[in-house]
Amino acid sequence: AVVSTQSTWGHSDRLLEEEHLKIEMLNFLFWVHAALALAQNDTNRDKVLRKGKQSVGVFTVVQFPNVICTSSTSGRNGTCYTSSECTAKGGSGSGSCASSFGVCCVFEKSCGSSTSENSTYFTSTDRTLGTACKLTVCKSDSSVCQIRLDFETFVLSNPVTVTTITIGPSTAAAGTGNSLGECQTDTFAVSSPCGKAPPVICGTNTGEHMYVPVCDQCNEITSSFGSSSTATTSAFTVKITMVECTSKIKAPEGCTQYFTGTTGTLSTYNYQSGSGVLLHNQDYCACVRSERTTCSICYYSSTTTFFMSVPNAIAAIGALGFDTVCGVKGIGATYANGGGFDYITIPNGRCSSPPTTVATTVTVDRYCGTEFNCAQTTAIAGTPANTVCTNSKPFRVCVHSDNAEYSFPAADGEGTLANNRGFQLSYFQQTVCQANP
Repeated sequence: AVVSTQSTWGHSDRLLEEEHLKIEMLNFLFWVHAALALAQNDTNRDKVLRKGKQSVGVFTVVQFPNVICTSSTSGRNGTCYTSSECTAKGGSGSGSCASSFGVCCVFEKSCGSSTSENSTYFTSTDRTLGTACKLTVCKSDSSVCQIRLDFETFVLSNPVTVTTITIGPSTAAAGTGNSLGECQTDTFAVSSPCGKAPPVICGTNTGEHMYVPVCDQCNEITSSFGSSSTATTSAFTVKITMVECTSKIKAPEGCTQYFTGTTGTLSTYNYQSGSGVLLHNQDYCACVRSERTTCSICYYSSTTTFFMSVPNAIAAIGALGFDTVCGVKGIGATYANGGGFDYITIPNGRCSSPPTTVATTVTVDRYCGTEFNCAQTTAIAGTPANTVCTNSKPFRVCVHSDNAEYSFPAADGEGTLANNRGFQLSYFQQTVCQANP
């Protein structure tokens, strides 16, 4: 019996031990499952985080700068925007940019419109004869100091080209003149609320340009078409560029035109390769950017590319026009026949050093007449030298004309097409400085 009792208790102990092992195994499996579940949650969370980072990365890529781009429209640049931005701003998508995340947005405006977009094209598409075609231009942001107008096409009616007497006695005599060069039919003007406005122009000026100062007030570009205008609806296309205050293409203060390069040419508005006529009331400066190692600049012309008045209608003076003979307004004791006002200024201009002749040279600012020459003597004498140099910076040639062209005597007066074409000057910069006379 004793043995039997011990055997019963031994069997019960094994059962209890097996039950304990089962519970421990269940606990172990529970914690393994919990750990696996936690690890899975961490993995899913990492995937979400990575996905979020990828989304942020894509968003960063599409935040491209709104820079100038080349559109698929011939002859047109645009600004890189998203498609929705381009539509909202009134532009037209033409080609892609920013790795195809953006569109090259082209802005074209015509009469009665406004713009604050860089690289806007102002066209005469909607022009009506007998009315004015206007565009209001506001700077795109506070960093803009100027706008540059590039005349990609500019063919308005010519100024007056006939020599009918409109000034002084009704028959040819001392003091008679005409309106040669006056813009009577069409005009192109730009307002400048915060600085000097460019001159009013007309005729053909394709390839020319203008700089205009800007401020918080908007500028207005106005082209007036006379009822007898010969200008078509494609008369002009003007590209408008916003020039930032820190830009390398920003013109010095007071410069209506700004040229770059060690060599080049500059001419009066409506010069038309020598077949045009000098416009009335011009008062502006054409400037040349000084290159880094440059000390001086020289201007020169041929004998057929400079016609800026004939003082007192005396051919000899016109052939050697400089200094005090230039800039004499109207008629009077000095010039009874008039014709001495139209001129250019080159500050501290002088003959190229060393001079090409043995004549004594002098420094002068004003140049006029029918030939472009440096001043070799203080008197109207000497052998002409058609190159004028200066060390004065910024390099500039300033143009001045009045509103009368005196035409007596007819053969030599400034009131003829032959003597009133304006000018074209070539220039070259030099690393050497000019010696004082």
